[in-house]
Amino acid sequence: MKYYSDQIGDYVAQLAYDDLPAPAADHAKWVLLDAIGAAIASWDTAWSLAVYNTVRKKAGSPESTIFYFGNKVPDMNAALVNAMFIQSMDLNDDLSGIHTGGILPPTAMAVGEPLFSTGKEIITSIVIGYDIASRLAEAINSQALFEQGYQPSAILGGFAAVASACKLHKLGTPQIANAFGISGSYAGGTIEFLKEGTDTKRFNIAKSTQAGIFATHLAKEGLTGPGSIFEGDHGIFQLMSENTDPTKLVADLGTRFDILETSFKKYPFCDGAFCPLDAALAIVRENNLDINEIAALRFRIKSFLIPFLADYHGDTTRKYRPKNFTDAQFSLPFIIALGILKDGDIKASDFSTENYNNPTILSFAQKVSASGDKELDKIPFRPMAMPTIATIEMKNGRSFKKRVNYHRGDPRNPFTETEYLEKFNASVDGRLKKSAADRLVELVTNLEKLSNISDIMKYTVR
Repeated sequence: MKYYSDQIGDYVAQLAYDDLPAPAADHAKWVLLDAIGAAIASWDTAWSLAVYNTVRKKAGSPESTIFYFGNKVPDMNAALVNAMFIQSMDLNDDLSGIHTGGILPPTAMAVGEPLFSTGKEIITSIVIGYDIASRLAEAINSQALFEQGYQPSAILGGFAAVASACKLHKLGTPQIANAFGISGSYAGGTIEFLKEGTDTKRFNIAKSTQAGIFATHLAKEGLTGPGSIFEGDHGIFQLMSENTDPTKLVADLGTRFDILETSFKKYPFCDGAFCPLDAALAIVRENNLDINEIAALRFRIKSFLIPFLADYHGDTTRKYRPKNFTDAQFSLPFIIALGILKDGDIKASDFSTENYNNPTILSFAQKVSASGDKELDKIPFRPMAMPTIATIEMKNGRSFKKRVNYHRGDPRNPFTETEYLEKFNASVDGRLKKSAADRLVELVTNLEKLSNISDIMKYTVR
């Protein structure tokens, strides 16, 4: 029997654009546009500039374009910076907890630019990357990875990037399998960033692009890696997780296109808080509640989300008084307080030192609590679902309850085309010329017609 890396390699090597159903090909264009918008919106954070400046100073072969700035650097370094931009404020899409939008679009564009790849080739490589990312997450049991303290994007993202990069390089199965094996050497990254809200939350994801592309180049040059990197006695499944099922790595490949399960993000924070905020806002609006009369807001969520959003191993201090952007993104009390007080109109600029110390927000946050729910825990992680049961208690003793299973942007509660475009335009407003933004929309939404994706990159530059 072939190793799973060989079976996946066959799929990567053989899938062609014409094999894609139209909805999957169209979805690839939306995830690309969403990623570009997220990058342009977020290039100027301190953590993004730290990576950009490091790469800029090291320079290298002028191969691939860095969004906004226009520098050309080696493909793997351009992917790293662009992924950091995309992931910078958590505005990019998510699939099975892998944050695919911060990995696959920047990989495909950075690799495809010096190869003069066509739009169809980019679409195919993105779809393949999402297919592999999702199946990896399901097969390794990514929720168990979370529970053991790993960041699934950091463990699995490099393998997905390999699939995308190898497709664009037109590698055969043996080289692709080797690239997967080599990428295993880069599989690492934990959620320890939650303790102090550090920048590695984003870097863990961004570095996956660099790792996957470098592994692809090494395999192309003849370096070998273990074919059993997934299922072997010392492969990542055995070492890093539990209740794994390697057969899911290849289940329905070529007939089920998991890019269609992508979840898009309306807000710049952990999407585990999306359903709680949607539920709280719905209760307030549907019952015309006076928010000043709210006594408590209680949320039942999946248990694995508790250390992310409510109680980091017994320490709730930074959940109720966030000290930085990452703290606030993973603070359900802060997010709910901000969302209720602003009637859902949350922007990235609201995550500021001023608001982290705003007495009105902090006082309201004290009313928020969360607990794990065993019934919600039974809901499968794929397609990704992080539902909530919200209860708002009023000072007069009245109580209101609402369950929300899928937030806006979830594939079961999807964005409309208008919403995709509104998010993109809001992301680039004031950062790109309107003519450039309009041209980007035109080119990306007609990506399959492009003979060279370099045409897109020049419009991502200020």
